Amino acid sequence: MATAPLAGRVAVVTGASRRRAIGAAVARRLAADGASVFLQSWSPYDAERSWGADEGGPEGLVAELRANGANAVHQAADFADPAAPAGVIAAARDSFGHVDILVANHARSHRQSLAELTAAEIDVSFAVNTRATLLLVRAFAAQHDDSRPGGRVVLFTSGQYHGAMSGELPYIAAKGS
Repeated sequence: MATAPLAGRVAVVTGASRRRAIGAAVARRLAADGASVFLQSWSPYDAERSWGADEGGPEGLVAELRANGANAVHQAADFADPAAPAGVIAAARDSFGHVDILVANHARSHRQSLAELTAAEIDVSFAVNTRATLLLVRAFAAQHDDSRPGGRVVLFTSGQYHGAMSGELPYIAAKGS
Protein backbone atom coordinates (compact mmCIF):
# COMPACT_ATOMS: atom_id res chain seq x y z
CA MET A 1 0.00 0.00 0.00
CA ALA A 2 1.41 3.38 -1.03
CA THR A 3 1.89 6.13 1.52
CA ALA A 4 -0.32 9.19 1.06
CA PRO A 5 1.79 11.89 -0.61
CA LEU A 6 1.18 14.43 2.16
CA ALA A 7 1.33 12.07 5.14
CA GLY A 8 2.98 13.85 8.06
CA ARG A 9 2.40 17.28 6.55
CA VAL A 10 0.25 20.02 8.07
CA ALA A 11 -1.71 22.50 5.97
CA VAL A 12 -3.40 25.73 6.99
CA VAL A 13 -6.35 26.59 4.75
CA THR A 14 -7.90 30.02 5.20
CA GLY A 15 -11.38 31.00 4.08
CA ALA A 16 -13.00 27.66 4.94
CA SER A 17 -16.31 28.88 6.32
CA ARG A 18 -18.59 27.14 3.83
CA ARG A 19 -18.86 23.41 3.14
CA ARG A 20 -19.56 24.07 -0.53
CA ALA A 21 -16.78 26.42 -1.50
CA ILE A 22 -13.16 26.52 -2.62
CA GLY A 23 -11.64 26.38 0.88
CA ALA A 24 -13.59 23.24 1.72
CA ALA A 25 -12.60 21.60 -1.57
CA VAL A 26 -8.93 22.41 -0.97
CA ALA A 27 -9.13 21.05 2.59
CA ARG A 28 -10.78 17.84 1.38
CA ARG A 29 -8.08 17.28 -1.22
CA LEU A 30 -5.21 17.95 1.19
CA ALA A 31 -6.78 15.61 3.76
CA ALA A 32 -7.35 12.93 1.11
CA ASP A 33 -3.65 13.20 0.28
CA GLY A 34 -2.80 12.59 3.94
CA ALA A 35 -2.24 16.09 5.34
CA SER A 36 -3.51 17.24 8.71
CA VAL A 37 -5.61 20.34 8.11
CA PHE A 38 -6.04 23.50 10.16
CA LEU A 39 -9.01 25.54 8.91
CA GLN A 40 -9.59 29.27 9.40
CA SER A 41 -12.94 30.92 8.82
CA TRP A 42 -14.86 34.07 9.62
CA SER A 43 -18.57 33.26 9.36
CA PRO A 44 -19.79 36.71 10.52
CA TYR A 45 -18.58 38.01 7.15
CA ASP A 46 -20.68 35.43 5.29
CA ALA A 47 -23.69 36.28 7.46
CA GLU A 48 -23.52 39.87 6.14
CA ARG A 49 -23.49 38.74 2.49
CA SER A 50 -26.47 37.82 0.32
CA TRP A 51 -25.52 34.12 0.45
CA GLY A 52 -25.58 34.09 4.26
CA ALA A 53 -23.54 32.01 6.67
CA ASP A 54 -23.33 28.25 6.33
CA GLU A 55 -24.60 27.42 9.82
CA GLY A 56 -22.27 24.78 11.22
CA GLY A 57 -20.12 25.02 8.09
CA PRO A 58 -16.62 24.97 9.54
CA GLU A 59 -17.57 22.55 12.30
CA GLY A 60 -19.36 20.34 9.78
CA LEU A 61 -16.32 20.33 7.52
CA VAL A 62 -14.05 19.38 10.44
CA ALA A 63 -16.45 16.56 11.38
CA GLU A 64 -16.51 15.33 7.77
CA LEU A 65 -12.71 15.36 7.50
CA ARG A 66 -12.33 13.54 10.80
CA ALA A 67 -14.95 10.95 9.79
CA ASN A 68 -12.80 10.26 6.74
CA GLY A 69 -9.72 9.72 8.92
CA ALA A 70 -8.06 13.12 8.73
CA ASN A 71 -6.73 15.23 11.56
CA ALA A 72 -8.59 18.53 11.36
CA VAL A 73 -8.94 21.60 13.56
CA HIS A 74 -10.83 24.85 13.05
CA GLN A 75 -10.38 28.37 14.37
CA ALA A 76 -12.54 31.39 13.65
CA ALA A 77 -10.39 34.47 13.07
CA ASP A 78 -11.19 37.91 11.67
CA PHE A 79 -8.35 38.91 9.36
CA ALA A 80 -9.34 42.57 9.71
CA ASP A 81 -7.46 42.23 13.03
CA PRO A 82 -3.73 42.61 12.31
CA ALA A 83 -2.85 40.06 15.00
CA ALA A 84 -5.12 37.35 13.56
CA PRO A 85 -2.80 35.96 10.84
CA ALA A 86 0.05 35.25 13.28
CA GLY A 87 -2.50 33.87 15.74
CA VAL A 88 -3.80 31.40 13.16
CA ILE A 89 -0.32 30.13 12.30
CA ALA A 90 0.58 29.88 16.00
CA ALA A 91 -2.63 27.97 16.75
CA ALA A 92 -1.94 25.57 13.89
CA ARG A 93 1.58 24.97 15.13
CA ASP A 94 0.29 24.47 18.68
CA SER A 95 -2.27 21.97 17.37
CA PHE A 96 0.05 19.94 15.14
CA GLY A 97 3.65 20.83 16.07
CA HIS A 98 4.54 22.40 12.71
CA VAL A 99 3.04 23.86 9.54
CA ASP A 100 4.26 22.82 6.10
CA ILE A 101 1.64 24.28 3.76
CA LEU A 102 -0.23 27.59 3.74
CA VAL A 103 -3.20 27.99 1.40
CA ALA A 104 -4.40 31.61 1.62
CA ASN A 105 -7.88 31.24 0.15
CA HIS A 106 -9.71 33.90 2.20
CA ALA A 107 -11.26 36.96 0.59
CA ARG A 108 -13.42 39.93 1.36
CA SER A 109 -15.64 41.22 -1.41
CA HIS A 110 -18.19 43.97 -0.98
CA ARG A 111 -20.23 45.57 -3.71
CA GLN A 112 -19.24 49.22 -3.93
CA SER A 113 -19.16 51.12 -7.18
CA LEU A 114 -17.24 54.34 -7.58
CA ALA A 115 -20.30 56.32 -6.49
CA GLU A 116 -20.76 54.16 -3.36
CA LEU A 117 -17.07 53.82 -2.44
CA THR A 118 -16.15 54.43 1.22
CA ALA A 119 -12.82 54.76 2.94
CA ALA A 120 -13.91 52.25 5.57
CA GLU A 121 -14.56 49.51 3.01
CA ILE A 122 -11.30 50.24 1.18
CA ASP A 123 -9.44 49.91 4.49
CA VAL A 124 -11.04 46.62 5.56
CA SER A 125 -10.72 45.13 2.06
CA PHE A 126 -6.99 45.85 2.00
CA ALA A 127 -6.65 44.63 5.58
CA VAL A 128 -8.24 41.26 4.80
CA ASN A 129 -7.18 40.68 1.20
CA THR A 130 -3.67 42.14 1.17
CA ARG A 131 -2.30 42.78 4.66
CA ALA A 132 -3.58 39.52 6.18
CA THR A 133 -2.17 37.49 3.30
CA LEU A 134 1.28 39.03 3.66
CA LEU A 135 1.21 38.64 7.45
CA LEU A 136 0.18 34.99 7.08
CA VAL A 137 3.15 34.34 4.79
CA ARG A 138 5.48 36.13 7.20
CA ALA A 139 4.20 34.11 10.18
CA PHE A 140 4.40 30.88 8.17
CA ALA A 141 8.00 31.56 7.13
CA ALA A 142 9.01 32.57 10.66
CA GLN A 143 7.77 29.30 12.16
CA HIS A 144 9.08 27.02 9.41
CA ASP A 145 11.40 24.37 10.78
CA ASP A 146 14.45 24.28 8.48
CA SER A 147 15.07 20.65 9.42
CA ARG A 148 11.80 19.74 7.65
CA PRO A 149 12.14 19.50 3.87
CA GLY A 150 9.90 21.55 1.64
CA GLY A 151 7.18 23.92 2.57
CA ARG A 152 4.62 25.51 0.27
CA VAL A 153 2.60 28.71 0.06
CA VAL A 154 -0.40 28.92 -2.26
CA LEU A 155 -1.96 32.35 -2.70
CA PHE A 156 -5.37 32.73 -4.29
CA THR A 157 -6.09 35.88 -6.23
CA SER A 158 -9.23 36.68 -8.20
CA GLY A 159 -11.16 35.67 -11.27
CA GLN A 160 -11.29 39.26 -12.48
CA TYR A 161 -9.77 38.25 -15.79
CA HIS A 162 -13.08 36.52 -16.61
CA GLY A 163 -14.83 39.88 -16.71
CA ALA A 164 -14.96 43.35 -15.25
CA MET A 165 -16.00 43.64 -11.61
CA SER A 166 -16.56 47.39 -11.66
CA GLY A 167 -19.17 47.12 -8.91
CA GLU A 168 -16.61 45.76 -6.43
CA LEU A 169 -13.88 48.39 -6.47
CA PRO A 170 -12.39 47.75 -2.98
CA TYR A 171 -12.11 44.02 -3.79
CA ILE A 172 -10.49 44.44 -7.19
CA ALA A 173 -8.03 46.99 -5.83
CA ALA A 174 -7.03 44.80 -2.87
CA LYS A 175 -6.87 41.53 -4.81
CA GLY A 176 -5.04 43.15 -7.71
CA SER A 177 -2.30 44.49 -5.42
